[in-house]
Amino acid sequence: MNKLLKFTRAILLVVTLSVLTVLGILVFSAWGYAFYISHSGCQGIHDSLASRGYASEPVEFTTSGGYRLRGWFSRGSRYPQVTIIVLPGMSGDTQVALADSEILAHAGYSTLIYEHRSCANPALLHSGGYLEEGDLLSAVQYLDSRGDVRHIGVMGFSTGGTAALLAAAVTPRIEAVIEKGAPAHFLGDGQSGSGLTYQFGIQYQALVLKFFAMQTGLSSGVTENVDVIGSLSPRPLLLIHGGNEADSGQILYAKAGDPKELWIVPGAGHGEYQAVNPQEYAKRIVSFFDGVFSAER
Repeated sequence: MNKLLKFTRAILLVVTLSVLTVLGILVFSAWGYAFYISHSGCQGIHDSLASRGYASEPVEFTTSGGYRLRGWFSRGSRYPQVTIIVLPGMSGDTQVALADSEILAHAGYSTLIYEHRSCANPALLHSGGYLEEGDLLSAVQYLDSRGDVRHIGVMGFSTGGTAALLAAAVTPRIEAVIEKGAPAHFLGDGQSGSGLTYQFGIQYQALVLKFFAMQTGLSSGVTENVDVIGSLSPRPLLLIHGGNEADSGQILYAKAGDPKELWIVPGAGHGEYQAVNPQEYAKRIVSFFDGVFSAER
């Protein structure tokens, strides 16, 4: 009996230690994932369209958070009174926005690009678009203060796409939005499924979100893109997603109001839309904004 009791206790100890080890690994992994997202650091350099042949004016504006962001304003040749704010993904500096800005500048639109908050101050973390929403709203206020901007559109990728959707839900001054590769739900490409694996994924995602909120100072109950996208209607919306992230685009499209367009780029991963089909990519972007602002020509 004593031997059986000792054996049982040993088994329970091993099982308990194993469970605690697994839980510890999961917690450490979730904290590390959240840390990776929030502490991505400034990506790229502070460059302007002047390096691509378009005159660029250095600008600065103060955000609602009290910090200053530097950027570049380029006057359009066909639509000088229409400014498209171009937002890169992750924590990109202005260099990361140049490829999209060049397409718009070539089409004659004015553009505004500005550094990510973490480029201005490394202590200001990347938040996946949630704190960046406030920076975008401050950029809109800056454009309003200039006196030479009548219309404002936004094109944002990933983090920038989330910021664009959230900010457009707040202010009608954003008259048209191109969203590229933003998730329908935070930290995911959609939420669907069943079974133990799905439930584990949901719980793990909730843990990551809790740690992410702790690191960035956000409330854990962040607003989801899918919850606000419907409020953009009747303003025009174009969603661009790769074939590998089509679920997210389809979820957002289903929740959006008219007028709306969805372009799923076959064979494209996250951010590979222009690389996979450069001509169609530029054509769709320009055609979208031309359709919105053609009366301003």
